Amino acid sequence: MNLTETQIPEAISWTGPLFASDPVYNITVSYRSHGPPVRCPWTRTPFIKYVANAIDEIKGGPNVVVGITMWAHFTSYPVEVYMKRMEAVRAAVERLFHRSPETLVVIKSANTREGDTITAGDWHAYKLDLVMREVFRGMNVVLVDAWEMTNAQHWHKDDIHPAEDIVTQELEYFCSFICPL
Repeated sequence: MNLTETQIPEAISWTGPLFASDPVYNITVSYRSHGPPVRCPWTRTPFIKYVANAIDEIKGGPNVVVGITMWAHFTSYPVEVYMKRMEAVRAAVERLFHRSPETLVVIKSANTREGDTITAGDWHAYKLDLVMREVFRGMNVVLVDAWEMTNAQHWHKDDIHPAEDIVTQELEYFCSFICPL
């Protein structure tokens, strides 16, 4: 696979939106950061979009995969804020499945992180993770359980951005649902 990035004027590499494609394998990848709360001071406001709104713009189909992960920027907010946001995302995923039931939706859980404060440690992140699991319970979505993957390893310190080999494991697991053997 040889993905070629399409430059978007004024987009920022950390927050996007980003697009890449491989015409040989007919693969297009798009990335966008979730809407507020955003902790990146360099996010350009014209590109900010709530996840539920972004999902509503997706046509879907048997060759479409939607990956969602959102938790870290919510750790400094009450759990209820995160719950409301995730309920809106669930409703958007339900609408997507109504439009196109063969679309694959993958949710990546929270992962362990370094920190010993409530907002920068595992305690609140774990609470958000439990909320996400409850909100999506019973839905036909795939869960990439990054919490278990990062909690089970002991060769790296916990980090909000896991080490490359752990991210590779997460991506390999993710891809196993796209192209099962």
